[in-house]
Amino acid sequence: MIRSLALCAAAAGVLAAAPSPAAAGTRHSTEFTTYAVNGRTPAEIYRSILARGPTVAAVKAIAATSVRGVQSYSMLQDGSTCRVTEHRLSFRFVVQLPRPSKLQALRPKDRALWQQFSVFLKAHELQHIDLWLGCAAELDHAVMSIKAPNCKSTARKTEKLWRNMQAKCDRLQTNFDREQRGELLAQPFMQRVMRGD
Repeated sequence: MIRSLALCAAAAGVLAAAPSPAAAGTRHSTEFTTYAVNGRTPAEIYRSILARGPTVAAVKAIAATSVRGVQSYSMLQDGSTCRVTEHRLSFRFVVQLPRPSKLQALRPKDRALWQQFSVFLKAHELQHIDLWLGCAAELDHAVMSIKAPNCKSTARKTEKLWRNMQAKCDRLQTNFDREQRGELLAQPFMQRVMRGD
């Protein structure tokens, strides 16, 4: 789930951590963090997740991805047209995942179910990042296509595209979580949780 989004438009920002290239003009870095959960059974661990896990849009989440983004660009007035000559996007993603503090306390079968569930959670959160990077690629293409009579208009259009991208990508993230709900509940670990094991 992604909700934490601080967007700083038209700012020259350098993000900490080694960024890696995504789309043209887009750089990103990803940090994985964990929060401790306790329990000797899947149901106990899940209760601990609900108590200690992240909150996304006022709802408790099992895992979450937050993003901070910075857009910067250069413009050129060429006769009667101003256009963007360089567009840069930088994103810093932080993925928060649960980590049982006493994994060895779980029965071997439950430990295996947890490890399988952890792989699912990480893959799910990485798909959120892919959605953001897809939105960034579309934004980059749209911004580089802007032509306006003056640079003030070009800047205004660029900023509007930036805000629209945020809203569109938030909707994509919400829809993705809704689509994945059945897959989440079908995970063997979650099946044990729902049985109260």
